[in-house]
Amino acid sequence: MRYSIITDQVDEDLERALAKIQSEGLREVELHNVFGKTIEQCDDEEVERIRTLLKQYGMRVSSIASTIFFLCPLYEGDQVSLFNPSFYTIEGDADAHLEYARRACRIAKALGAPVVRAFPFRAPDNRKGPYGTDEDFERIVAQMRRLAAIAEEERVVIAIENCPYSHLPKGEMTLKLWKAVQSDWIRLLWDPANSFRAEIKQVPGQYQSWTLEEEAKRLLPMIAHIHIKDYSIDVSQAKPFVHEVLGQGDIDFPAVLRVLKEGGYTGALSLEPEVDAEGAIECIRQLKAMT
Repeated sequence: MRYSIITDQVDEDLERALAKIQSEGLREVELHNVFGKTIEQCDDEEVERIRTLLKQYGMRVSSIASTIFFLCPLYEGDQVSLFNPSFYTIEGDADAHLEYARRACRIAKALGAPVVRAFPFRAPDNRKGPYGTDEDFERIVAQMRRLAAIAEEERVVIAIENCPYSHLPKGEMTLKLWKAVQSDWIRLLWDPANSFRAEIKQVPGQYQSWTLEEEAKRLLPMIAHIHIKDYSIDVSQAKPFVHEVLGQGDIDFPAVLRVLKEGGYTGALSLEPEVDAEGAIECIRQLKAMT
């Protein structure tokens, strides 16, 4: 397994982030927020600037953390909004997102990244859950097949992230999606913490039984990339899931990592801590200690 971290988790300034990450001994990074925008919005000159900085600091790119289908309505009339103003994302309809998907794939090739991230459509503000119904799946599969065609044309793997703000927050749900799409160019970006914090009342009952260890075992052959973050649960808070430095939350990461190691996972463990910059650096150290 390889170590990586999303650069903006350490510093919004890419060069400062690379310097700090290098000093912690990492040699791979994931790219999302760069130059005040999301990576798939970068022009050729900006991509070349990124490539120069990566070479300067001896870094490889583990993933292009694009925002394809994140802030994108699944149904006509769906109203989707951003949960965090510091999370840069593209907007528009599915056609607009697919154009950006092609751009993301070309940026991935320019920077030597093996995978591009996409999402299973933001859950809307104006339509009640649960999300991930049969009709939801039918619509998502149709759009993912369009995405798969672009991935195949560009010869770049696109990995679908189980996101708690989406229609498919659980790994079991994105596995079902992968099976339905049936493309060699679509894989999974598994985030165990996202599965952990999925709002149960918004998830259909048939997707609520797997433990994180079981998700790890069942998804492993299809996983192209993994995100690592930690949560604790504080029911006294309006938002009970609280971001923590890795190892200080309620997720049993040693057990999850053991399953991945025993299963032969050789991909990146990419940190997305969602804590302050100092905490993000500590997460790097904790991940190394755990593995």
